Amino acid sequence: MSVALAPAANAAPSVWVMPDLQGMNLAKAQELYSSTVGESGPWLEYISNAGPYAGSVRSLSVWQVCKQSPSPGRKINAKSWTAVAVNRPGQC
Repeated sequence: MSVALAPAANAAPSVWVMPDLQGMNLAKAQELYSSTVGESGPWLEYISNAGPYAGSVRSLSVWQVCKQSPSPGRKINAKSWTAVAVNRPGQC
C-alpha cells in the first residue's frame, strides 16, 4: 500500500505578484506589501531620495513611495530583492 502526501492546504505560497506601491503613503504601501507576501516573503527595503537633511525613514506615514523595484505585476519569491525609493510627500 502506498501513501501519497498532498501539500498542506494552508501552505504559504512561494511566489507572489509585486503590488503597485508607487505614489502611496509608505505606511499604506508597507501594509499592502505585507498583506501580499506575508511573513515568508522578502523584506521590503526603503531607500530615501530626500537627501542628507531629511533624516532616516522612521515614521512611515510622512514618506511617499516614488519608485519601486521590481515593477508592479512582476513575480517575486522569497529570495527576490524588493525596494521602494521614498521622499517627502510631493517631492518625488
